[in-house]
Amino acid sequence: MPLSAVVFDLDGVIVKTNLVKRDTMLSLFADISDQQDAISRFILENGGIPRRMKLAQLLRKYRHADPSEEMLSEYLRRYATALEHQLAAAHMVEGVAEFIASDLVSQHVCSSAPESEVRKQLACRGLEAHFAAIYGGEMPKAEALRTIKAAHMNGPIVFFGDSSADYEAAREAGAAFVAVVCEHDNFQSESVVRITDFSHRAGVEQAILQSLAQRRAT
Repeated sequence: MPLSAVVFDLDGVIVKTNLVKRDTMLSLFADISDQQDAISRFILENGGIPRRMKLAQLLRKYRHADPSEEMLSEYLRRYATALEHQLAAAHMVEGVAEFIASDLVSQHVCSSAPESEVRKQLACRGLEAHFAAIYGGEMPKAEALRTIKAAHMNGPIVFFGDSSADYEAAREAGAAFVAVVCEHDNFQSESVVRITDFSHRAGVEQAILQSLAQRRAT
């Protein structure tokens, strides 16, 4: 396959944690009962954005507050505490462990979650050793993808993501993109290559080839 590196988002691509994270963040605004649907949509539609930015936007819009560093830190602490035990119990996306274990090309992770959390989630599933590099939310995704691309000049790279922010980062970095719609389809208005999961190897490889062709055509 004419490919030099594969990059995975974490949430919704390797592990089924998008809905878990949505529910956990939504619980921080449980008292705003008449806006639960709108807040839920906002969280899902803004996957791939670092949680600090997402919470700041939610606080401005639904608590009508200009969040101080102290307020943001408290919300982030509450979110992380509520989330910690649920992440370890989350299921993996079907077939992804086997796909990663095949080690066909150089593999990387690019997530908006804190790097320490990403590494912990990969390590507890025995996957960390398969990745040449792991990038957390401390580095913007487009920058991480450009870094990976610069290290693999012998061929194209493909990014498996599940959010509009992932798609935009891939476009900005000049990477091919495959949308993983296991938990939620954020691409209904986009003509992107999609897979539901990694359970059918031939289908995943075909999606990669289609995404490379799509990238060359742009």
